[in-house]
Amino acid sequence: MKLSGRKANSAISFVDSPTGEVLLCASADGQSNPLLAYHLYDRHGELVADVSEPTSYPDGLTIVAADGEVLLYVSSEVGRSVNYRLYNRAGFLTTASDGSRTQIFGSLRMDSA
Repeated sequence: MKLSGRKANSAISFVDSPTGEVLLCASADGQSNPLLAYHLYDRHGELVADVSEPTSYPDGLTIVAADGEVLLYVSSEVGRSVNYRLYNRAGFLTTASDGSRTQIFGSLRMDSA
C-alpha cells in the first residue's frame, strides 16, 4: 500500500471482522496529504501502539513490538510502500505486507470511503 497519490478526503481501513476494530486506516486530508491512524497489537495480542486520530508522518514512522518484530514501517520518502504486520487483539495475524507482496488471512475486512 502506498500513502501518496490518494484522492482528497479518501480512506481505506483494515478492520478486524469479529470485533469491528480498525487496525489501520490510511487516509488523505482535503489537500491529499497522507494520514494514518492505527491500533497495533503484537503476536501475543498486547497493544503496542494506538493513534486514533489520523496523523501525518512526514519524517517516517517505525513501530516495533517488544520481541523486535516490525509492525509498521512508513518511509520518509514520498511514494514508498508501507510495510505492516497487523495482528488483532487475540494475536491472530490478519494481513502482512513487505511493500511488494501482501498476504491477507482470515478475519480481515477492508473498507474504503
